[in-house]
Amino acid sequence: MKVLKLMLAIIPALTLSNVCYAGNSGNEYISYYKIDNNRIVVYAQSATFTDSASCKDGTATSSGVAISTERENFKELYASVMLAHANDRKIGFWLDGGCSPASSGGPFPTASMVYVY
Repeated sequence: MKVLKLMLAIIPALTLSNVCYAGNSGNEYISYYKIDNNRIVVYAQSATFTDSASCKDGTATSSGVAISTERENFKELYASVMLAHANDRKIGFWLDGGCSPASSGGPFPTASMVYVY
């Protein structure tokens, strides 16, 4: 019984902690992207992406989302970005709660998944 009560107390806390730090960026058309040796940054065409980590100045939006070249699935994520951009499709990201380095206009929220709409 005590274990059940403990689990019922822990599960909501874990769920809420994920909501605060990770989440969906919303979907937007791609304006442009920049690639360097550490990341690709994808910029929204006419709006902003939701930034669950509030990477820049504590704001909840960002003009771009970064994908690190260090990710194991970087090639697949990169290919999805190219597919969306080439076919004029909206794109969304699952943000992992991290922020990219502050260089080149950053910091930007970092993504672990790409959605093409």
